[in-house]
Amino acid sequence: MPDHEEKVRNVNREEQQNIGTLRGSLGGPLRRIMIAVDDSAASTQALRFASRVVPRDAQVRIVCAAEQPRAWNAGGAYTAGDAWMTDALSVARGESLHAAERTLEQAMTAFNGQVALVEGQVIGLPAETGAVMPALADAARDWQADMLIVGTRHQGRMKRWVDGSVSGALAVCAPCPLLVVPVEYDETRANAPLARILLATDGSPASAQAIGAAVRLAGPQTALRAVYVVDRSSIAGDPVPGSVLEDALAELGRKALAGAHEQLDASGSVYETALVATARLRDDIAHTVLRDAQDWQADLVALGTQGRRGVARWLLGSVAQRAIEITHVPLLLVGPGVA
Repeated sequence: MPDHEEKVRNVNREEQQNIGTLRGSLGGPLRRIMIAVDDSAASTQALRFASRVVPRDAQVRIVCAAEQPRAWNAGGAYTAGDAWMTDALSVARGESLHAAERTLEQAMTAFNGQVALVEGQVIGLPAETGAVMPALADAARDWQADMLIVGTRHQGRMKRWVDGSVSGALAVCAPCPLLVVPVEYDETRANAPLARILLATDGSPASAQAIGAAVRLAGPQTALRAVYVVDRSSIAGDPVPGSVLEDALAELGRKALAGAHEQLDASGSVYETALVATARLRDDIAHTVLRDAQDWQADLVALGTQGRRGVARWLLGSVAQRAIEITHVPLLLVGPGVA
């Protein structure tokens, strides 16, 4: 019992340290939106959703990869210095560049006349494994993007910007909030402003930043719902009576929601708050958040990707990664790389 009490006390001390962060993380309006596209259905879905959330006075930069083909050695008989190899590589580079330009031209038409400025950028992408994430993060950083939007679960022929694993890692290193749109998203209110945004909070600075980012996307009529998940599944096998730890977790949740309440009051948004709980067995936080989003008919879910540690640890990369893998709702992810 003393070990559990100490954990709860530690988290309570964190709560007091984080309250200043909760008060000051709203940020200004969105001005610079970057969207990464390729030739996949996921990118098409991301563009559709982006057209709903990008402000009319914003600048939009759409980026597409032109993969650099690597030289190869056929059994030691040829090298990149051979004339035919040089020609072949030149042709491959040209085809990759032209394909990226065609994709950009088509993608840019989604915003013609709808925003202050729309432009395209082809990014040369090395063929090495793992080049996608730093290329996107660097492009967003160099342009000073306020938000990066990507589709997920790509199946296109061109170099894939993100799949489920890359987008989770990208959320951690991205210099701005990352909006991930799943290809499975069933957009029944196309072209309509966002009606409902679900905010998952654990009282940490990361979740406060996620709330602030979500508020920047919300319109005057957007309803917000902040939830804290009491993770009953994590204490199912604990020797301490379940109600004792569950009550302690619920109390932490009420404090986290009080911080969100204060933050949302300052934004002037219409909102509600709620404690929700996992099932005692065979459940997790990501599923619980997304179930609540589905029941509430949310258009978007906002998550921090690096939460507190200890008894209430849950908004960590693993939870965000799991959410990316199973969601049918767009996710707004805010990682530790966001200033």
